[in-house]
Amino acid sequence: MQRRSVSGRVAAVATLAAGALAGLAGLSEESGSGGLIGIGNAVNVRESTRVQGGAGAAYSLSWHPDSAVLASANADGTVRMWDARTFETLKVIDAHPGGAWSVAWSPDGGRLASAGEDGAVRVWNSVTAEAVFEFPLEESGLYGTKRWAFCVAWSPDGRLLAAGYGDGTLRTFDVEAGALRFAWPGHVSGGHSTEVVSVDWSSDGTILASGGIDYAVRLWTAAGEPLAVLRADTLARNDINGVAWSPDGGRIAAAGQDGSVRIWDAVTHDQLLALSTGPNHWTRGLAWSPDGRLLASSGGDRSVHLWDATTGTEIAELTGHEEYVWSVAWSPDGRLLASGSGRYNVLHGNPDIRIWSLPGG
Repeated sequence: MQRRSVSGRVAAVATLAAGALAGLAGLSEESGSGGLIGIGNAVNVRESTRVQGGAGAAYSLSWHPDSAVLASANADGTVRMWDARTFETLKVIDAHPGGAWSVAWSPDGGRLASAGEDGAVRVWNSVTAEAVFEFPLEESGLYGTKRWAFCVAWSPDGRLLAAGYGDGTLRTFDVEAGALRFAWPGHVSGGHSTEVVSVDWSSDGTILASGGIDYAVRLWTAAGEPLAVLRADTLARNDINGVAWSPDGGRIAAAGQDGSVRIWDAVTHDQLLALSTGPNHWTRGLAWSPDGRLLASSGGDRSVHLWDATTGTEIAELTGHEEYVWSVAWSPDGRLLASGSGRYNVLHGNPDIRIWSLPGG
């Protein structure tokens, strides 16, 4: 699709690197450190120094409800909290041996959930950074041997936490009780497991969407009862790397291994839009703007794409990341968009986390 040129205020970009803030320097528009194709080049790029023992790739990002703190899940197994205004590292949590894959703030901002390669889902106190609950994955041997916990998502009321696993199962936890609520083989077919890579709740908390490498988006009740299967192509290999409900609950977006972004009507299950960043790059990061007008996506082409969620027009491409862009997250106030990148499975590299201030933000 043709990219629509947008005039107006040029975006500001902030780059965060693991470790303490140091040596901030403003870079000029000509530096080429980052920019928006179709809007303009970044004019204010700030970058903290790279420190030894960095966090590796930023696989997942989540904003605190007050839009002032950003959390990241990193390849070195840490969960980190960043001050989005000063770009300082606030807290570093040794969360998951082997790697942390997902992070999510609770709706009230009091707790932070994470999932990682040790198969555990943990809930942290956002002030003390101490573990409040831990939900280990029991050895079942039923659906495979990959026990990673890939993704977590809070229900809108903050009472339930959903998680997806590498053995194809889904689980919901009662966080207040600290107990498992339901578990079911969500993406398991014929006894073979397929990883559950992404989960997200509808805005009213009644439906859970999950995406996996069985090429499908699946809809469930909170108790794990199947409601629908959304699949764009039953023949082509198109893993679902990300799912996201629109803020009003009316649409479901999915990020595909084929570089696509597809949007379905949440009621009729009709496909509304099929967007593409190109056949040679996968898509993983996915985030709706709080007003539901824009959709951000990211992936293997090392860029962030902004789409008009109604027409499917690509509004802008945000460039500057040098590695895969695994995650995007919109601040709750709608003013900022964060994107996280890094080399896959490299534990000590510099995580490139950028915060974009968009025109009108």
